[in-house]
Amino acid sequence: MPSALNASRRRLGAALVELRASADTAAGGWWQRAPPSDRVEHAEQSGHQTLAEALRRQRPASLDQDAGTTGQDTRA
Repeated sequence: MPSALNASRRRLGAALVELRASADTAAGGWWQRAPPSDRVEHAEQSGHQTLAEALRRQRPASLDQDAGTTGQDTRA
């Protein structure tokens, strides 16, 4: 399972990089309409949250306890 999670995490990371590059390219092109930035930002946020959760699941629980964290995202 960890190898499948690693592979999925790498694919998602690559997709996020591709999404950002595509959005930046489309925003700079006069020949086509740029994608709605709020949709791109939402997709990026969701993707990054998914990556963070994948890393949390992959990390041994003892690391969370040693660091005194709950595993919850404290950002607003």
